[in-house]
Amino acid sequence: MKKTTFVLGTLMLAAAAQAQFTADFEAPAYTGSAGGTLLTGQNGWYLPAVAGSQDATVHSYAGNVYGFVQNPQGGSQFAVTRFGNANPARAQHAFDFSSADVFTATYDMCADRFGGVLPSSNNIGSFSLQPSTTARFFQTLFVWDDVNTGNAFDGNYIFFDAAGVQNAAAGITPGPAWDALKLNTWYRMSTTWSFTTNQVLSISIDNLHDAAAATVMDVSAMGWYLAGGANPTQARPTDFRIFGSGAGTNTNQVGWDNLSIIPSPSGAMMLGLAGLLGAGRRRRA
Repeated sequence: MKKTTFVLGTLMLAAAAQAQFTADFEAPAYTGSAGGTLLTGQNGWYLPAVAGSQDATVHSYAGNVYGFVQNPQGGSQFAVTRFGNANPARAQHAFDFSSADVFTATYDMCADRFGGVLPSSNNIGSFSLQPSTTARFFQTLFVWDDVNTGNAFDGNYIFFDAAGVQNAAAGITPGPAWDALKLNTWYRMSTTWSFTTNQVLSISIDNLHDAAAATVMDVSAMGWYLAGGANPTQARPTDFRIFGSGAGTNTNQVGWDNLSIIPSPSGAMMLGLAGLLGAGRRRRA
């Protein structure tokens, strides 16, 4: 444990002088409730100007109206993006991505459908860099493993090839660890990328309810580019967004907790960060 703590401490100190973002959605910085309190207006979060968007909310784990289970690594509160009233939910936050080359975005997420209604739309929610229409971005997109059953979901990635062509409309499932994920179960996911090469370098996923170590996947040689490919003309993003999607009468919902964006002056330093965090957590258990 001491060795892991020392290594992580060194990584964090190296990035400390640069802009970073963390949100655990806890009081007193955030106000939540069992029924939900608007995230918009709290600590710089805002509702983007996308037609038909509704606000994300902050909930207490205790007695939350949507039935999300307690995050084993969470505190007392978490955020929710939920499709409702025929509108998807969006929450956006500004971030200075000019402060470094390599960044790691980490968040805990939990997907579910409320009330037993089968999904009528494949998309559940996502995390993305913004503005995706004009800036370099990647996206993690959560989709139903089978819309006919709605019993599991996949953690897909939207990225681009060297020529700047998007891999697929709904992205791809990177591997078995991201396939057929359990509903109402908290997962910690991370993505590390470089703006210099415009590539995704590493991804990870960890089921926070079991004792297994995180799955860390080095994709730096697999040609996973941000929008623009190997020779991007787009600007760096200025924001990031969490999203909850759906259609018709479905009630897709996504819980979010422990969100962070951490810069690093060295991509190599950050490639194993998610794995070290997972290993440290296992040793403490």
